[in-house]
Amino acid sequence: MGELKIELLTTPNQLQEVVITAYKDPGKALMKMVIAHKKTNDPARLKNYVRNNYLRTEIEVENLTANQKRSLLANIMSVYQKFNQDSSNARSLPIFFQERYYKEFHAKLAQTDAQYLIAEKNLGLKTDELGAKFDKFNIRPNAYDGVIPILKTSFLGPVSDLGLSFYDYDEPDTLVEKNVYTYLLRFKPKHQNENTFEGTLWIDSETYAVTKVEMKTSPTVNMNFVQQLSIGQNFTPIYDADKGKVWVPSESRILYVFENGLGLLGLPSRIDSTGRTVKLKTNSVYTHYQSNVEGINADNFMSSEKTDNTALQFKDSYRLAALTSREKAIYQTADSLKHNARFINTTRFSSFMFSGYWDVGNRWRVGPYSSLVSANPTEGIRIRASVWSMEDISKNWCFWGYAAYGTKDGRFKEALGLKYVPNRVNYRKYEVLFKNDYDALTEFDDQLDQDNLFTLALRKPIPVYQNFLRQVKFSHERDINHNWSAKAYYSYGSITPTFQFSYLPSDDIVDLTDTTLRRLNTLYNSEIGLTLRYAHNERTTIFNYDKIRVFTQYPILQVNISTGVPIFNNTYFEYLKTNVSLSQDLPMPLKGNFYYNIGVGKIFGTLPLLLLHIPRGNPFYIADRYAFYGMSPYEFAADRYISLLTRYSLGGLILDKIPLINKLNLRERLTANFFWGDLTANNTTFNKINTFRTTGSAPYAEVGVGVENIFNFFSIDCIWRLNHLDGVDVARITRFGIYTGVKIQF
Repeated sequence: MGELKIELLTTPNQLQEVVITAYKDPGKALMKMVIAHKKTNDPARLKNYVRNNYLRTEIEVENLTANQKRSLLANIMSVYQKFNQDSSNARSLPIFFQERYYKEFHAKLAQTDAQYLIAEKNLGLKTDELGAKFDKFNIRPNAYDGVIPILKTSFLGPVSDLGLSFYDYDEPDTLVEKNVYTYLLRFKPKHQNENTFEGTLWIDSETYAVTKVEMKTSPTVNMNFVQQLSIGQNFTPIYDADKGKVWVPSESRILYVFENGLGLLGLPSRIDSTGRTVKLKTNSVYTHYQSNVEGINADNFMSSEKTDNTALQFKDSYRLAALTSREKAIYQTADSLKHNARFINTTRFSSFMFSGYWDVGNRWRVGPYSSLVSANPTEGIRIRASVWSMEDISKNWCFWGYAAYGTKDGRFKEALGLKYVPNRVNYRKYEVLFKNDYDALTEFDDQLDQDNLFTLALRKPIPVYQNFLRQVKFSHERDINHNWSAKAYYSYGSITPTFQFSYLPSDDIVDLTDTTLRRLNTLYNSEIGLTLRYAHNERTTIFNYDKIRVFTQYPILQVNISTGVPIFNNTYFEYLKTNVSLSQDLPMPLKGNFYYNIGVGKIFGTLPLLLLHIPRGNPFYIADRYAFYGMSPYEFAADRYISLLTRYSLGGLILDKIPLINKLNLRERLTANFFWGDLTANNTTFNKINTFRTTGSAPYAEVGVGVENIFNFFSIDCIWRLNHLDGVDVARITRFGIYTGVKIQF
């Protein structure tokens, strides 16, 4: 090798000083760039898109062994292990598995989301019923949302505009694959006992878009039975005509880890089973994105593929991801358990204990057991038995009814109904009802009927206010579109109060003191009504052929119009009633949720007390967010009114910061309710013969403070009535009360 000679010449002032600087907090600086590009990268901001969604849901019990004696789950475990070749989790037993294939639609306008179920596959076991009960846990989080609503609370996301104040971000790592640079950014909450996450973000170096996220709730999060919630999402780029390259979700994984006590949710597991946990897993795979499609909306995106009632038979082509050997073993185990009598009987009993209903095959449903025996001052001990026909009898027709008997009044009561549901996709229902009973049944899906096991012991020491109804009612309910629904009805019948009430059969009578006039205490009425309801992106389910409204985080608008049609000789009154209400379960930015319900109404016409607006009083020491706690039934009456019901569940915002107490997972809540109502001169004069009051210029007001999630189930509210404390009927007034409730709320 020859000699290599290198000569260097010096030239002064040619090289400038090179200064290398670094961000003081590079993780925070990177997150600022991600937040700055949210408007461009957030897939929810696309004009619209349609996609396919293949969803797998699994529920499994962990920490089991097949050699535990006299254990049903151990017997199932031994069957499962015969088919399962995957030994990585030998102490885990799947008890529910479901596959679903959806077509989904999203639009930026009003953040509209809609989905249509094309096909589903279940195990064919009694545990399939768990799908409907746990459907509310199938959330669809968006990593870009500042506030991520989960169940009925909210979490602050790591990409939130406020995230820099609530999260610490590590120094990012750089990953290089096929000349593509990706930043890996780990984050964790700054403080304990806040609804936040910890995890990792993968960020595209070119667009600052999130390409992957793995995160889980902080260990100190207060979510009742939920020990931990984990969320994972993968994103893939697509081309959009407006925005160009956009990263959209390609896969979403949700994992809930529950504590003991799941027997109360209908799982075949002892409540006192120590060391066991239950996991709920959902995995969605998204494909076939079509973005910026002209002329489609939430009502027509599936018009060519919709069927009237049931999902199609599941095809292998619907599986956008292949089944694992473990998942195949689940199906094989289910086929074996279909002939296991012990499994069948135990799961039926577990379902009965949770739902309150006993199903005879899929033909008849009996229950609920909570209303089988109850008691009240009017009837004494009340016994009620109810029955519904089910889908194996008819998928469209439902016969239902109940019979009741009171030991004190010695009367039989009954109701018979017939429902016809021709379409469950664009829901339509026709119903006829014949009723001969007291008004004990609630109109709210999340409330128990008043004839239940708890009402006697928790009844206030106030007079009884009930009405005996003999009624025939025809109704029609239908979905108008994705957001709007309507219900029309006609009813005719009699109302006989158990309390003192009388009226004159004409509003033309001037001298109400004339003793020669015939006063009546049974009111006959004939009425036509219409209800319009707006609920954006509301989640619903079908139970007993009725459409049950589960939840929406958006405001619900309801308009009610009814009119009296005195077409029979014993019906006397013409009137027009109007009511508009707005309600919402609003997730709050840091924790908890705020419920409000404001209503405004007006009645045109001169009417007896029973046909006026009567604000809903609470005759029990039972928590009821739809009622005024300190007000008794029929205490106030109005023909023009405004009402406001509120409840702010703070979600542990204060109690989670108190040492030791924060170990109890208690959650505080505040209540404030107001009502103003008045009567026109005509209605005041016409009802002088009855006992009631109006609020006058001072609205009725009550406030309270309470604690929920006591032992994961109970709540206690202390409510103070602030005004209208005097009057001729002081016995009806509850100045202060302690109200209890039983509810599982996450």
